[in-house]
Amino acid sequence: MKRLLFIFYILAFAAQFSFAQKAAEQEKQLIQDELKKFDAFAKKASEHGATHVDITKNIPPALWQFDTEGDPYPAWYIYRASLLKIFPPQQMQPYVNMEYAERVAGILEARCAILRRHGLKAYYFATEPALLPEKFFIDHPELRGARVDHPNRSRVARFAPCVDRPEVLAMYRAAMKLMLKRCPEVEIISLFTSDSGSGFCWTHGLYAGRNGNSDCEHRPMADRISGFMITLQDAARESGSEIEINLRPISPRQWMPATFHNPQQIAAKLPKGLTLAGFSDAAGEDFDRGRAGWGGEAFYPVAGLTNPLPTARRLTGRFSNAAQQNSRLIVSYDEPDVLDFNLGLYEAFKRAKPGNKVEMMQALRGYAAELAGEQGADDLLEIWLALDLISNDLEVLDFGPVLSFGPILARWINRPLVPFPSELSSEETEYYRPFLFQAKGEEQANNLIDIQAMRMFEGYGARMLAQRVYEMVMANLSKALRLAAGLQEKATDPARSAEWKNMINRLTVLRSLVQTIDNVIAYQALLDLARSRGAEPEANPVLGTAASWDRQEIQRLARNEIDNAVSLKRLIESSPVPLIHTAPIAEYETIRMLGPDLPAQLKNKIDIMNRHWLDYNRIYTVPNM
Repeated sequence: MKRLLFIFYILAFAAQFSFAQKAAEQEKQLIQDELKKFDAFAKKASEHGATHVDITKNIPPALWQFDTEGDPYPAWYIYRASLLKIFPPQQMQPYVNMEYAERVAGILEARCAILRRHGLKAYYFATEPALLPEKFFIDHPELRGARVDHPNRSRVARFAPCVDRPEVLAMYRAAMKLMLKRCPEVEIISLFTSDSGSGFCWTHGLYAGRNGNSDCEHRPMADRISGFMITLQDAARESGSEIEINLRPISPRQWMPATFHNPQQIAAKLPKGLTLAGFSDAAGEDFDRGRAGWGGEAFYPVAGLTNPLPTARRLTGRFSNAAQQNSRLIVSYDEPDVLDFNLGLYEAFKRAKPGNKVEMMQALRGYAAELAGEQGADDLLEIWLALDLISNDLEVLDFGPVLSFGPILARWINRPLVPFPSELSSEETEYYRPFLFQAKGEEQANNLIDIQAMRMFEGYGARMLAQRVYEMVMANLSKALRLAAGLQEKATDPARSAEWKNMINRLTVLRSLVQTIDNVIAYQALLDLARSRGAEPEANPVLGTAASWDRQEIQRLARNEIDNAVSLKRLIESSPVPLIHTAPIAEYETIRMLGPDLPAQLKNKIDIMNRHWLDYNRIYTVPNM
């Protein structure tokens, strides 16, 4: 018996080792493939006049930072290239995952080498001062700075280092030098603060409230901020680099205090090359003036679907200003279809140089003619205008982008709608429950509209508001789909026909996500309404008892969502191009990134919902017609 157990353990260990080895090989191959894509991206960007490329986009997630079971908060910073974690000085190395740090530093170094070959410079984005592992503060309690997690969205308190301490500034100085030694192409650094696990002591916009190290409470904020930024600038100069650094606080909503009450006054203390929230002491020049502002995330997680109108507006501002026309152009590392589209748009506007809205529309129409010919130009322009209206209408539901906060952070896209979610088995919930952004208990997790401790879509009134947004969005989506189908029908070139088909599929995915948003908000509103009544279903309804309106409506919604999931699954599986952003390997699925087995997860949703039809009988009287 002991021999059999020994053999079993050996086989189990071998299987586990083989799985880990396979995952490591997958990751290595993935990195190599990504560098090839980045090379092709940099080549195109250079050919179109770009000057800087964001090297920190699309890095592997720092999964090691999920250090507390059930705490979702690290999801907000595992994709951030924070200096002390990616280029840790010696004092920091015992507290971070060095294997991960070296892997990502190697990717950034390789990307810089690629940029060097193409005559480009690098742009670096991070959140700072970024929180550090608790073990660091246990060993160095005097360096503990502000609490920077969100108390309602995390299960443990998390802290950033206090940059008023010279020891912390020394670590940042060393990290900056390590970064520039490996990535000398970096010329522009943009730092985001007061969100995603970052923040300065005693600023007003911290989620936990104004807090920090007691020793520095009364230090002027201007001294704190300028001391931190000048330290980074001096470290760069000591490395032989002149860099520009912008520190940007999160933009507050009405319920949030601003991080800095007087950023313009603080910026007055900054030397040339440093800006705070776009303000500086050097002629007030806007730090990000060269950034084209484009990207492929207008309708994230839909892949490859862009809204060109915001980019067109920014480019019009760029080309109507003679001083900006030949200034730097910073681009982000996007998917190939989006890159080609946006670089083509940039070239069209570079030629047209629109100076007002009328000229902007003429330039857009000209670019539409390049893509669809004169015959289809007006229809393509109408599609873009419809997408812009859709984007504006979805802003009504933006407490965070609704397309990602609902379908992804709350996993509406693959999560079953059932009357009693608390009764689902662990086997039924294991594919989605670990990926809900929910730091409280199961009661909150089982509420479909409890996202990050925000019940922004709660109640029947919210259902009606969401329904109105749905009606407006669907009207424009139907128009865009009809026009795209017409473009495909008229296309004589097979390649162009395939492009219009891909557009149709992407628009269809967007329609599916909007349908899910409407279904989920309405479903939870009806569940809450039924529970608020506290009425028990009739055990023996008389002959002729009809189904109540709310029973019919909630079951209609359930069936609509099942059929919606069936159609989405079939579409994803049949498409020759990616339609939804998913993790490249299963290990990279996170709260903020869907898994590569999404079709299988949709099948789970469909099957679970179909197994629970009789559960509605426990809430509503069963019809007896």
